[in-house]
Amino acid sequence: MADEFKKMLEDKEKVQLMIAAVVMLGGLVVLLKSVATGQALGQRWLESKGNVDTELYLETVKSYIHLYQIVGGVMFGGGLLTLLRAKLKK
Repeated sequence: MADEFKKMLEDKEKVQLMIAAVVMLGGLVVLLKSVATGQALGQRWLESKGNVDTELYLETVKSYIHLYQIVGGVMFGGGLLTLLRAKLKK
């Protein structure tokens, strides 16, 4: 088992593809969880500020959601492009 693992680590392309796949899947998870995470962070922000205007709260929640959507999209896109580039190379 250890020999197989060492051999796999020596093959840089396989490691790069594995990392790209993990980043892509991580980005997909961040994208799918962006609404729940954004709402949770907005709730935490509201608790720290106390009493704030509803519009400001909703704008803050939207900003948090968009933040996670952008991060997840970049991760997913970067991983996908790396996998596609490796596929087209072969």
